[in-house]
Amino acid sequence: MAHPVFAKNIAVMPFENITKDAEKNWIGAGFAETLTTKLCKVKEVNLLEREQLSKILDEIKFQKSGLVDESTAVQTGKMYGVEVMVFGSYQVVGDTLRVSARFVNVETRKVIDTAETTGNIADIFKLQDNIAFSLMDSLKIVLAEKEKQEVKVNPTENLTAYQWFSKGYDADNLKLYDKAIEYYQKAININPKYVEAYNNMGIIYSKQGNDNKALEMYEKAISINPEHASTYANMGAAYNNKGDFDKAIKLYGKAININPSDAESYYNMGLAYDHKGNYDKAIGLYEKAISFNPKDDTAYNNMGVIYGEQVNYDKAIEMFKKAININPEDADTYNNMGKTYGQKGDYEMSISCHKKAARLGDKKAQKYLKDKGIDW
Repeated sequence: MAHPVFAKNIAVMPFENITKDAEKNWIGAGFAETLTTKLCKVKEVNLLEREQLSKILDEIKFQKSGLVDESTAVQTGKMYGVEVMVFGSYQVVGDTLRVSARFVNVETRKVIDTAETTGNIADIFKLQDNIAFSLMDSLKIVLAEKEKQEVKVNPTENLTAYQWFSKGYDADNLKLYDKAIEYYQKAININPKYVEAYNNMGIIYSKQGNDNKALEMYEKAISINPEHASTYANMGAAYNNKGDFDKAIKLYGKAININPSDAESYYNMGLAYDHKGNYDKAIGLYEKAISFNPKDDTAYNNMGVIYGEQVNYDKAIEMFKKAININPEDADTYNNMGKTYGQKGDYEMSISCHKKAARLGDKKAQKYLKDKGIDW
C-alpha cells in the first residue's frame, strides 16, 4: 500500500450504489455530503466548495449517468487544486450497510489508503465517523479532542429526516432543483431545526437567481445555529450577487471569525473589496486565502489583473505565471497574461499567450487573434 502523505485540499465524491437499488441512492449522496460537513470541522483540511464540486460533476456528466468517472474526476479535481479525492461505494443487505472508501492522491493518481466500515443503516452517522477518522489517520492529521467531538456531531438524530435530506442532496447533484427543495422541505417538516436543509435550499435559490428567497433560508439557518460558518459565507455570496458588497464583507467576516482558516471566505471577501475598487485590501485578502489554500489559482489570477491595472506589469505577469503553474488549462489567465504582455510592449509573448488561450477555447482571445488575421 502507498505510504500515506499529508494533504490539505480534499473533495468527497458521491458514493456509488453497488446494489443498483435506486431506492437506496439517497445513501450515497447523503453519505458524501455529511462526510464533507464532518471534515469541515477539521482545521487542517479545506473541502472543495459546492460550486466547484458541481463543475466536476458536470465534467464527468454525473447528471446523466449518476455514476462517478474516477479518472475524469481526478483530472478535473487537479484543476481546482484538489490534493486528495475520496471515492466510495456501498452495499445494502437487509438492514446492513457496508461502505468502502478510497483516498486518491490527485497528483500521482495512486490510492493512498482504503477504508471499510459495516453496520446497521440506522447507525449511518457512526459509519461516516469511521470513514472520516480513517481518512485523517491516512493523511497523518492528528485531531484535537475538541475536533474529534465536533466531527461526531450529527446533522439530525431523526433517520427519516436525514433520508429526505439525502434525497434532496441527490436531486441537487442531478440538478433537479425543484425536487431537491421539495425533499429538503420534507426533512424540515420532520426536524424544524435542520440547519443544513435550510442552508442547502438557500444555495439552490441562489442558483436559480432568487437571492431574496435564499437569504430567507439562510436567516432561518442562522436563527437555529448562530455559529454555522458556511451559512454566513453563503449569505455573503447572496449579497455579493445583489451588489451589496459592504453587507457581503461583513458576513464573510462572521464566517472567518468562526472558522479563521476559511480560505474561500477570505477569497470572496477579497472579491467584494475588488468590486469596491479597494485593491490593496483585495490583494491582502487574496494573499490570506492563498496562505490557507496555496492551490488557489483564481486568487493569483485576480491579483495579476489588479497589478496590471496598477501598471505593475512585471508583478502582474508573476501572478499569472503562478496561476498557470497551478492550473495550466486556465484560458482566462493566459488571455489576461497576453493582454499584460501587450501593454508591456512584448508583442511576441502577447501573441503566444493569446494563442494558448484561444486553443483552450477563450472567445476573447479567439476574436483578438482573428481581428489581427492570426491563426492559432
